[in-house]
Amino acid sequence: MKFTILGSGGAIRIPKACCTCDVCTEARLEGFPYKRLGQSLYLHDEGVLFDTPEDINEELNDHKVMDVKHIVFSHWHPDHLLGCRIIESIMDGEENTREQLQVHMPEDGIDLNIEGNSIFSSYENLGYIDLIQSDDAIKINDLSIEKIKLSNGFAYAFLIEGNNKKVLYCPCHTKHLAVTEALLDVDLFITSKGYSVISDEENTNFERDTLPLIAKLKPKRTVITHIEETDKMSFDDYLMWEMHLEDIEFAFDGMTIEV
Repeated sequence: MKFTILGSGGAIRIPKACCTCDVCTEARLEGFPYKRLGQSLYLHDEGVLFDTPEDINEELNDHKVMDVKHIVFSHWHPDHLLGCRIIESIMDGEENTREQLQVHMPEDGIDLNIEGNSIFSSYENLGYIDLIQSDDAIKINDLSIEKIKLSNGFAYAFLIEGNNKKVLYCPCHTKHLAVTEALLDVDLFITSKGYSVISDEENTNFERDTLPLIAKLKPKRTVITHIEETDKMSFDDYLMWEMHLEDIEFAFDGMTIEV
């Protein structure tokens, strides 16, 4: 399986608009990999896009992704959802020549509407999407994507299996991922970082929650993404930190991973 981290940033991007801190100033001057756009992952096998942050059109172009067949939403939070107009961008003018996008949502659905008008229902009516609301595993040829509902009740992780490999992907809310036998010793764990400077019980903290979870799951390789501007750490800071962590890497936009 081949993955590309399209965006490695958090709810607040790097650089943050109107911010003059050193990290954001450096990101404006240097661009990638110091710049981090909204969290999104692309699975080249079968053209699967996980989540649509507001920057997704730019991300797909930046990383030369030309084939999206499936969009999988992990939860309703704006930084994972509000770029859903990428559906319109991809399908506009091609609805009669291109197969519908398969849009996979949680069983309870995602209610995004303007003045009572459902955005996703409008895309269905236009013939842009086949909307699938289910918590069942997604089967695409030899690929399986199992949905794992987190303990907060609304967000999901995914166990992706193909070519005798297992990849666990938890794009957000990592502290709410329960450890089960099926998730142990995977070939790759891609997970959100959580915060370093915020440690309240509502949010995931990297040192308190994420690192102990990695130790329990014992993945062969871990890639940390959803990196928040709030922590005020640059790309170089994370490279230095990696030197002190075993089998853990910090993602950057455009990072390609093969398992």
